[in-house]
Amino acid sequence: MKKLVLVALAVVLMASSAFAKAEMKVKVGLETGGTISDSYGSNDMDMGFGVAGELLFPVGSMIKVGPGIGVSIANISQDFYMKYFGITETLTSIPIYATVEVTPIKAVPGIFFKGNLGLNIGSLSVSGPSGLVGSSSSGAGLYYGIAAGYDFPFGLFLEAMYSGNGAAESGGGTLTYSKVTLSAGYKFKL
Repeated sequence: MKKLVLVALAVVLMASSAFAKAEMKVKVGLETGGTISDSYGSNDMDMGFGVAGELLFPVGSMIKVGPGIGVSIANISQDFYMKYFGITETLTSIPIYATVEVTPIKAVPGIFFKGNLGLNIGSLSVSGPSGLVGSSSSGAGLYYGIAAGYDFPFGLFLEAMYSGNGAAESGGGTLTYSKVTLSAGYKFKL
């Protein structure tokens, strides 16, 4: 019994020391016009925006890992007919992911590279004049992203990320939204 208590105490101390070095990153980003592809073809996207939060734990002097969640909202570029009939298509993506952040350059410790992998929950809603359009569909799919950025010593960070957000279509196909996001955020030490 005494050994079990000592092992439990050691696990709690190790977890609390890792959590004491943890950091929370919160960011807001501008998404450059990306591309949405589905079973019907591909369309361009208008500029969108996104927000995300990540909880990172150090697992070495140069590597941090942890969970993240984000929300991304963008409109599909309208062609002549969509504008004429007043139809708007909006894509909302909610990625839930694991992230790995690496700072491999010791001479410049602020530079980091990052990879994300997880699940995306996507929703495509179509709206227009009353009685003409008003549908919505949603599904889950693969989310991935690769990024590079810079952490400033006072907590601010900048990041550029290429990502792909997948979602299952109601008809059985797959919808993929790929984009580049330029973000600025703040890092909180916990």
